[in-house]
Parts: sequence; structure tokens; C-alpha cells
Amino acid sequence: MNARVQEFLNQAARGETVYLPDVRRTFSKAECSIFCDLTLAVGGVRRWEIRVPAVQDEAELRFVREYFYATLYNILSTFGGARMTLSFAKGDAFSRALCETLDDVFQVHLPTNKRSGYGKCLNVTDRINAATGKPPFSFALTQEPLPALPAETAKHSDAVHACRTAVEKTKSSTICGIDIGGTDIKVVGISGGKIAAVKEYDWFPAEMARVEQVVEPILLMARVVRAAMSLPSTPEAAALKEQMLKKGVSDEAMQSAVDTCRTIYGEAPLLDGIGVCFPDVVIDDRIVGGETYKTRGIRNASVDYETEFRKLSSLQTLLLAQCNPHGKVHLSNDGSLAAYTAAVELAHSADADSVVSGVFAHTLGTELGTGWIDETGEIPQIPLEMYNCIIDLGNQPARAYYELDARSVNNFNTGLSGTLQKYCSQSGAYRLALRIFEEKAPARYAELFDKGFLEQQGGGVFVRQTPNDMRKPLLEHLMRLASEGDAAAEEIFREIGEYLAVTFEESEWMLAPKSRERILFGRFVKHKRCFELMQEGASARNNVRFVAGDGTLAFTPVMLELKNDPVHTVAQFGQAVGAAYFAASQL
Repeated sequence: MNARVQEFLNQAARGETVYLPDVRRTFSKAECSIFCDLTLAVGGVRRWEIRVPAVQDEAELRFVREYFYATLYNILSTFGGARMTLSFAKGDAFSRALCETLDDVFQVHLPTNKRSGYGKCLNVTDRINAATGKPPFSFALTQEPLPALPAETAKHSDAVHACRTAVEKTKSSTICGIDIGGTDIKVVGISGGKIAAVKEYDWFPAEMARVEQVVEPILLMARVVRAAMSLPSTPEAAALKEQMLKKGVSDEAMQSAVDTCRTIYGEAPLLDGIGVCFPDVVIDDRIVGGETYKTRGIRNASVDYETEFRKLSSLQTLLLAQCNPHGKVHLSNDGSLAAYTAAVELAHSADADSVVSGVFAHTLGTELGTGWIDETGEIPQIPLEMYNCIIDLGNQPARAYYELDARSVNNFNTGLSGTLQKYCSQSGAYRLALRIFEEKAPARYAELFDKGFLEQQGGGVFVRQTPNDMRKPLLEHLMRLASEGDAAAEEIFREIGEYLAVTFEESEWMLAPKSRERILFGRFVKHKRCFELMQEGASARNNVRFVAGDGTLAFTPVMLELKNDPVHTVAQFGQAVGAAYFAASQL
């Protein structure tokens, strides 16, 4: 019996967390050593050493296997890859047996629509490989030592210059930035370095069954903002503009207003560029992921999901129709755009030197977005799907719940337990509220049902979505309670901060970014007290420093203009501004 593994198993059985980095530290001197080389689709090789104890007890063996699989799954979710080579000592039968299970566990030889669990990350990996002309992913095993890695090429930082140049280009351009989320689309139109139009559009892409249902609202937003930006400064035009940009206006009414603009004022001038923040893996402006919650409805409804999903790759071309012949449409995922937005703002601040080390950012909302701008100012072309990464091997009671149950720690898309999707996100806040309120504040627990935020169905607990979608209101309720000093609600956000500290440790081990700070964006940062609570929770575990991507992270002229807007906030629309700068960087 391995005493430390037994301790982890006991923690898990009690419903406690068993953090992956803690297990890694415990196993750091274990007898079995496996070296892992990952050949990236975009070139280059990364290497890690994974140590595990050679246990015999069946329960301990299941735990060690889960740790090993979770570690490889996190690497593949973060980097993708064309090939992974695993090396172990010739006499190490335990490591050999462990590695020989990988083809089956990750379902290497199954088609994408048959994969589940750990195999899901290979769907994204294989789509990236196909898009870059590489064969499907494969594992290779060897008992020979791996060859020495080539020396890394030194990178010379020009991140500050690159960020400042993008902002300069907006001063002589007409740019549209589109931030696409799980519950809304936010758009900012910039003309001559000034905000000319702002639009918010509620939607629920996870319920959509066809790609066209996802693409059409995005194209409509581009048409609406392009038309609104072109209107003259007259009372009649102002009324028409207000009708187009007002929140809650139907698609038909918006399109009618665009048509009216064209009839009265002629064709709107074409844009110089459109920047798109899309909630999925984006490589070289192509959406290639396909495993997020946002496309869940399409996955479930499609007879041939691969063909259906590939239609999303046409988004760049479709948006180019709104641009002039020299215009650019530049796409990246939400996490990368969060990091880029932070880098641009910091490059214009008194703390511009901090950008020299790059910027690492997270968006906390429907899911956890992750973005990384390296020291050259570039977005590394890797999936970086950290919301899929596993940080917790514990919480056994919470694993028993159905994945859509608010108490569950099981991933919506993969069914795997302990992923960041259910920890550093609104789903994590709901889960913690149920657990903490039931234990420490029964009246608050009952209130969640009495106020209609949650409902019980078939023995499960779910966030109510009909007749009204209560996801946003529930999160707002929890944030307000925490901001008002409710002790139980405060604990929710401290614990989320602890999860972010664990995320920091996992990203350090896999990626080793030069930046030690983490910029936080999204709804969780909207309330200063919630941000402070997350920092408190993180600081109790390690020394990661958070920077709030809110109104305080506003230094460029456009972001300062947004900061002073009495209606629209940096927390809400800052990402859309960043997307506009991202497009300008290509002009």
C-alpha cells in the first residue's frame, strides 16, 4: 500500500479536492520516470518528465492512471501536437504497461464522432493537424533515451512597439471589433480613433443546431455596426441609429433598419478591418476546435458534424464582404484576445515594461478562457484550451451527478471530472454556492430556489433557463452578495481564487511563460470586491498576482473613451475594443 496515494483517495472520498500539481509534487521522487516529447503541428518539440509510483493495489492503480492520463490530456489540450513520443527505462515494466494503454484510452484510432472522455482532445488536435497539412495524431513508445532537444532560438522583444503600432493604425481606419461569447455578442465600431457605435446582442449558441444559426447573427452584427457608423449627424439618422443599436431589437428589425439606411443614405462605406474574438480554438484565422460548449447543439444535431463544423471556417471570408479590397479580417479565440487587449493597454501605460515578458490572461465567464501573448507580441499558434484541463482528481461525491447538474464537477463536453470548466467559471460559482450555502447558510440556499434561479428536476438541480435564462442573474446575485459582505458568498470567490492559483501552477509546469502575472477579464471582475476575494484565495496558496481587466486597465484613447461612457463599461466591451486593435495590427 502506498500511504500517500491512500491519503489522496481518502480526500477524494470525503469530497475534498486533490489538486493535480499537489500530486505531481508528491510523485516527483517516484521510482518510474517517463519522458514525453511532443512534436507540435506548427513546428518544434516540447519535453516533460512525468514520474509515477509503481503501485499494485487496484484503487491506487486507478488513481495513478488517472493522474497520468490527466497530465497528458492537459498537455494535448494546451498544445495539440502531431506526435507524442514516450520514453521509459528498459526494465520499467510498470511504465511500459501504463504507456501501452494510451491508444485505447485516448481512442487514437476511432473517428471523431465516436470519441469520448480523454479522446475528445484529439478531435481538436486532428482538426488542427488537418488544417496544417499534418497526419492524424499518434503516440510512439520507446525504451531508448530521447535525443537532446535543439537549443531554443532567442526571442527579441518588440511587443511594446507592436502593440503601440496597432493603436496608431486605428486613428486612420474604420474598424469593427466583435467579441463573441456564450450568452451575448458585443460589438464596437471605431472610426478615426473614436468609438462610433456600440452594440450588444443576446444569444445562446449552445442551443443552435446548424452552423448557419451561429454565423448569421455575427454577420448581422457586422452589417448593423457598419451601417450605424456611416450615418450622418442628423436627428433622423440618430433615431435610426438608436433603433439599430438598441439592445433587444429583433433580427428582422435590425436588418430592416440596415435596409432603410441603404435606401436613404446609400451604401455604407466598406470597413478597413474586422477583428473577431471567437470562443473556440483559432489557428491562423481559422476556427478549428469544435469541442466547446457553444457548439454542443450542433454536435448533437449533426449527422456529419465534421462537415457541418467546417462551415465555420468560412466566417473570415464571409466577413470580408463587409471590408474594402485591402481590408483584413483577423480572428483569435477569447482567451488570446484577452491577453492581447491587456498587452495593448499596458503598452500605453507607465508599466509598459511589463509587456516585455509577454502577457498571460484569463477570461472568467461562461467558461474559462486563456490567452498568452509571448515576449515578441505574438499569439502562439496552439489550442491553449485550458478550460478543458484537469486540476482536481478528488471530489468523488460531486462526480456522481449528471454533467448538467449544477452540483457536478463533470465537463459538459467530455464528461471528464475536475476540469477548469467547472471550477473557474460561472458553473463553478453555481456549484460552490450550492455546496457552501447548504452547509453554512441554509436560508441563502433556499433563496436560490425561492427566487427562481434554480430548479429541481428528476433528482437533479439545474439553473433555470425557461421561461427566462437565469444564468446571468444568478451570477449577478452571488457577486452582489459577496460585494455586500455576505460571508458564505465571499467564500465562493475565495475558492475560485484558489482554483486560479492551481491553474497558475499547471500553466507554469506546461508552458513556463515569462510573465508571472495573470490578467483577469470577464463578469467576475465586474465587482471589485469579488476580484479582491479571488486574489485573497489565490494568495493563500501561492504568490500569483492578478491584475483586473476592468476600467483600471484603460490607457489607450479608445479604451479611455469607453471607460468614460456612462452606459457601456470596459469590463463589458473592452474585449471588443481589443479585437478591433487586433484587426488594425494587420493593416
